[in-house]
Parts: sequence; structure tokens; C-alpha cells
Amino acid sequence: MNIFLIPYTWYRHLAMAFWCSAWGIAGWAGVLTVFVKLSPSWNPAMDGSILLSTLSGTIALASITGEAALRRRSLLDSSWRVILGTGLSVLLAMLAYWVWGELFNRLIFSGDDAVDSSLVSLRYRFGAFALAGLASGLGPLLLRKGTGWFNHAAGGMAAGLVGGAIWHGLNYRDLGTDLFWAGAGLGAGWGFVHGLLCWGIPNELYAGWLRVMSWNRYSRRIPVDSLDGEPTERFVGHFTRGLDLFLPADDGVMEMHVSVAVDEEQRYSARGLSLQPTRVKRFLEKINLRYDVRRPAPLATKLSSGDRIELGEGEHQAELEFLMLPREER
Repeated sequence: MNIFLIPYTWYRHLAMAFWCSAWGIAGWAGVLTVFVKLSPSWNPAMDGSILLSTLSGTIALASITGEAALRRRSLLDSSWRVILGTGLSVLLAMLAYWVWGELFNRLIFSGDDAVDSSLVSLRYRFGAFALAGLASGLGPLLLRKGTGWFNHAAGGMAAGLVGGAIWHGLNYRDLGTDLFWAGAGLGAGWGFVHGLLCWGIPNELYAGWLRVMSWNRYSRRIPVDSLDGEPTERFVGHFTRGLDLFLPADDGVMEMHVSVAVDEEQRYSARGLSLQPTRVKRFLEKINLRYDVRRPAPLATKLSSGDRIELGEGEHQAELEFLMLPREER
């Protein structure tokens, strides 16, 4: 998990999902190794509790370590977070498994089947998967001080249920009846949905930049965001004093031609400040920001990563590109 290796594209929404999924498979492999190689002497009725609590803790660990790597936290700062968050998820998952198996199952279902630990039917285990998934979300939620509580709670439960559904499906008569692949699918599916829904890469790790595409100042770029995170506005033109980005008048750029601003919610926008042509271009869309003297304020439009800003027209034209890059580029 390196912020420099995750571009500001649709893939960033899947980066944590793949990361947690890989850790989910690793957790399942660890449990399988203990079961097969070490031949533990505990009661077989504990197998389900150990599997779910281990996966819950492993996936919580993945979420915590992934965030720590993205935010460049120190080893000491990351260690106590990992121990606290992972330990909480493991304990909650073990408690949830006992509560569901010993209390709710006896109340909802009748007969000895309700507490038979050898059954691999989702009918009797869906609550255990949901609560274990909830536990995997509550551990990281504690460290994030309650931020995004609904995503962690609902996303964690959904992740546990998806993992349980995959586990049950791969045990089904017509789909596989293979407990080996069922366990792998449980870890992978649980981790993927957890990373997708509970905590994604936040926009605050990225910052906006203006890059010159014209030949005479090609690749010259300036940051839009200020270092202290306060709202700011960058001005582009050929006036030589006080502007953030200078472009020659020979390229059709006026003294003060366009500005790009960011607000406290990290929303970016472009404003046309000149009577000369000013256009924002994106896929299947072109917006004219030429200043209209009949309006009380300049025209403005929101900006997204990859948008192009054209200044001037014909042979006398300059072009800018708005990009979202890792904030550490500063």
C-alpha cells in the first residue's frame, strides 16, 4: 500500500479491497496450517470460533496496516494501533460466535441441529458470520474515533455475510462440496467486501495540481492546495507580478485569464476571468467560461482529475491540465 503507486482513478476504490482480500486468504491459510500441521488438541466445536475470530482479526489488521502505510505512520505509532484494533476484533468475534451459537440459535431453532458444530449450513451460521464481520469493522472504527461508523458497521456485517455465502455456496452439492476452497473463498470474499465498503483511500491523501501542456512551458506545474489545508485560489495569466502561474501573452493568455480554487471540502473549481476564450474540456463535455460582462460574477465550473483548460484560440492558444496527485508531492 503505497500512495505513490495508486493513481487517482477508479482503481483507488478497489485498492483496499484487494489488500484486505489478500490478508483474508493469508489468515485462512494460517488457520489451515495450524489445523493440518500442528493437529491441535482443542475441542472440534471450537474450530468455527477460531476460524472466524482469526479472519476477523486478520482483516482488521489489514485495514489498519493499510491505512498506516498510506499515511506514512511510524512503526511505533502503527504497532499500538495494530495490537489494539486487531485484539478488539478478535475478542468481539469470539464473543459474538458464542452468543450466537449458545443463545440465539437455541431461541430461533429447535432441536440439537441448532448447536451442532459440524453443520456447514448457512441457515444456522449466518448470524455468526454477520457478527464476526461486524467485529472486523469495529476494531478499526475505534482507532478512527468513530469516523464513518455506518460504513464500518454495515460494511463489516455485509462483508461477513458475503464471506459466509461464498463459504456455504462452495460447500453446496452442485457447486463444489470442497471445504478447502470454501475456506479460501470465505477469506477472499470477506476481505474484499470489507475493504470495499468499510474504509477506502480518502481524497485528503491527494491534492490538485495545474500542469502546463503548451510547448514553451511544457510540464511546468503548480499545486492548488495550500500547505495548511485552507481554501485557496491560484491565478493564471501573463501579468508578471503576483500570479501563481505565468504564461506568455503570445499564447493568447491575458493578464489575468483563469483561476482554480479549492474550498474547505476539497472541491475544485475553475473561474473564467477574461473576455478571451476560456474552455474546460472533459469527456463528452465542453464548458465555456469566457467572462460575460452582463453577469455580476465570473462563470465557474467544478474540476475533476484529467480535465483540460484551454486559453485563447487558434494559433495563439495555451492549454492546462488539472491533475490529482499524492499530497506528498509537495
